[in-house]
Amino acid sequence: MKSPIMKKRATVLALLVAAVGLFFGGDARAQEEWKFGIGTGIQSFSLDGDIGFATPGGGVIFDVDLDNSDTSDLVESGFGVGGFVSKGKWRFLYKIGTATLEDNDAGIVNAEWDRSNIELAGVYNFAMTGKHAWGVLVGVRFIEHEWTFTLPGGVVTFDDEWTDALIGITHALPFADKWSWSSRLDAGFGGSEGSFLISTGINWHAAEHWAFNFTLSQASIEFGDKDEIANADFYLYDVDEPTVGIGFLFTW
Repeated sequence: MKSPIMKKRATVLALLVAAVGLFFGGDARAQEEWKFGIGTGIQSFSLDGDIGFATPGGGVIFDVDLDNSDTSDLVESGFGVGGFVSKGKWRFLYKIGTATLEDNDAGIVNAEWDRSNIELAGVYNFAMTGKHAWGVLVGVRFIEHEWTFTLPGGVVTFDDEWTDALIGITHALPFADKWSWSSRLDAGFGGSEGSFLISTGINWHAAEHWAFNFTLSQASIEFGDKDEIANADFYLYDVDEPTVGIGFLFTW
């Protein structure tokens, strides 16, 4: 059976964490005092890749192409929050996000996808080259997917979760009185077959305790193995997730 979500290209807009601004906003120089930040934002992301499920009739794999230029009708709800705690050359990061996408195919099939993530990481600024601050990142990322298909004959559900260890590098550069540029590159491994994230953004430090940001990111996630399609617990998520976001951050 083909999921109606797979049939529809859509914009996915949700209240999620604007990660670059939350994680790397602020002065690129080391702070000798404790500093804290918390915030949220709006993101739009598209999906391009393969998603597969085990079904009573055997495993199936769908080609997914959800374009964020089409429609945002699939989003039922979303929420995210993230921030940091920093002192000296250390910065500790956190974010929590969840979104629910739902589609109804002519009132016959209802499909719902709940996706959640939790991320914890630490960054150590190991070098300054002029105004450029360079950091090494180590952390963990937890992801959970839950699918529910309501059919005329009953309800079919799929769910899976995984946790990856993260390692990466960060960069931050203040280039004007209230403006900075920040980027992040990381790779994940362990629970998944591999994940990759690159993000970059411009941060505007509008006031003493407030910052706003615009970010672009590209995530690639591979979970599951196509060769295991015959398994009863088969789940495949091999998808690229380009994202654009705006966010705000309160610091103290």
